[in-house]
Amino acid sequence: MFRSKFLKIVDSIRDSLGYSLQNEDNSSTNEEILAMEIQYGDFLFAIVHSLVNNPEKILIECNFGKNPESKKEEILLKLLTMNCMLAEVDGSSFTLTENSDEVIYTLACNIDKYDGISLLHKMTEIVWHGRRWLETRFITSDEATINSENLTILA
Repeated sequence: MFRSKFLKIVDSIRDSLGYSLQNEDNSSTNEEILAMEIQYGDFLFAIVHSLVNNPEKILIECNFGKNPESKKEEILLKLLTMNCMLAEVDGSSFTLTENSDEVIYTLACNIDKYDGISLLHKMTEIVWHGRRWLETRFITSDEATINSENLTILA
């Protein structure tokens, strides 16, 4: 049930973006974990579905890009502070790639909450935040601490 919903969402996104749906190999539909990776708004997304871990959810991952060495510690502290507040807002969080040089935004969502179009809308919101990340690294010169008003945009 949940896997077929995930596949419908993937097909809808691909159709909306003009990707061909012909000659599809559906042999992997019973794999424990399936992921659709797509470049959208100049960011790499992975939409992940697991039959084992919370099959009623999808995980949206978006690679926001490099974590600059020059302000790495300051940025990591900011992301940890944001994670604490985001946990209260919608459960999204920031994580790092294995070598800690790229920031990944993650959000687990109920699969029934989305169809292809609504997921594209959510991805568009995430792209906006990714662009903000690239411009500011979520740090401004006059900002000493983050407040919950800044985080409502991410929800």
